[in-house]
Amino acid sequence: MSVINQMLKDLDRRQQEAEGAAVYVAPVRQQGWWMLVLTLLCTLALGILGWRTWIFWQQSLRASLPAAQVEAPRTAPAVAPSAPLAVVATTQAVSSAAPVAKVPAASAESTAARVAPSAAEQAPADEAVLADEGNPEEALGDETIPSDEELQPDLYAELAAEQSAEEAPAPAAPRKPGILKIETVELSDAELATLAERKATTAMAKGRMQEAQDGYYEVLAHDPHNQGAREQLAGLLYGAGRLTEAAQVLEEGLRLDPAQADLRLLLARVAISVGDRQKALDWLTGYQPDIASNLDYYATWAGLAQELGQPVQASEMYVRLLRQQPDQGRWWLGLGVAEDGQGHRQRALDAYRNAQLHGNLGEASTQWLEQRIGQLTH
Repeated sequence: MSVINQMLKDLDRRQQEAEGAAVYVAPVRQQGWWMLVLTLLCTLALGILGWRTWIFWQQSLRASLPAAQVEAPRTAPAVAPSAPLAVVATTQAVSSAAPVAKVPAASAESTAARVAPSAAEQAPADEAVLADEGNPEEALGDETIPSDEELQPDLYAELAAEQSAEEAPAPAAPRKPGILKIETVELSDAELATLAERKATTAMAKGRMQEAQDGYYEVLAHDPHNQGAREQLAGLLYGAGRLTEAAQVLEEGLRLDPAQADLRLLLARVAISVGDRQKALDWLTGYQPDIASNLDYYATWAGLAQELGQPVQASEMYVRLLRQQPDQGRWWLGLGVAEDGQGHRQRALDAYRNAQLHGNLGEASTQWLEQRIGQLTH
C-alpha cells in the first residue's frame, strides 16, 4: 500500500506541475511613452495659442494709438482757461526783457500742474502757448465777436414781440346769446294724411285698434281718395262688428270712385253679413271689372245669383270663370247646378262629371255630386 500511495503522490505532483506550467501570464505593457507624447503635443498647442494671442494683442494696441492721438486735440478746449495766462505772459515779455524767462516758466509750470495731470496732455497745451506767443494778432482775433442781437437787444426784442403777436391766433368773437325762435309751419293735407296714416299703422301694429280707427278717420279727412286707408278702416269696423259704419265708409268711397271693384266686393260682403243678399248682388252687378284680377268678385257674383234663383246669370258667370281656370272643380260644380236648375240634364251631367274629374271639392260636395250623377244616369 505504501508503494501505491507513493505512486499516487508522484502522480498528483506531476499534475500540479503540469497545470502550473500551462498558466499563461500576459506580459506587462510599457504605457508611459505615449503619455509623454500626448503631454508634449498639448504643451506645443498651448504655446502656439499663447503666441498667436500675444500677436493679436500687439496689433490691437497699435490700432488704438492713432485713435487716442485723434481725440487729444478734441480735449484741448478743456484747458482754454489757461490761455489768458499765456497771453499775459507774452505781453509782459514785450514790455520788459528781464522777467521774460521767469514768467513764462512759472506760468507754464503752474498751468501744467493745474490743468494737465499727465505729460501726454501737457504737450498740446505748450504747443498752443508757443503758437499764441508767435502770433499775438491771431490770438486776439480768436476772441468772440458780439452779434447784432447782442449789440441791439431792444430792437430785436421789439421785433420778436411783433412776430409773436402776428403768429398768435386772433381772439374769437364773443358769442351772442342763443335765441329760441318758434315758427308755425302749416302742413299740407297730403303731409297731414301721411303723418296720420303712419300713426294709425303704428297703433294697429301695437294692437290699439280704437286708436288705429281714429287715425284712419283722420287720414280720410285730409285725403278722401286714399283707398288703402278706407279699406283698412272698413276692415277694422267690420271686425269690431260695426257693420253700419263700415258700409257708410265704403259707400262714401264708392261715391268718389264708382269703379272701385274692391269697395264693391267689401260692400257685398257687408250686405251678406246683415242678410241682405239682393243688395249684395246689386253692388256687384253695378260694375264688371277685369275678370283675370278679380276672380273672387265674379265667384261671389255667381254664388249670389245661384242662391237668388238666377241660374242663367250664374251659368254665365261660371262660364267666364272656367275660361280663366278650366281645371277648377268648383266652377264645374257651380255650372252643373246652374244648368241643372234650367232643366239642361245632359249639360248638367257633363259639368258634374268634369267636376268629379278635376276634384278639389269638399267631402260633402263630393258625396252630393256622386248621388246627383247617379240620379241623372238612371
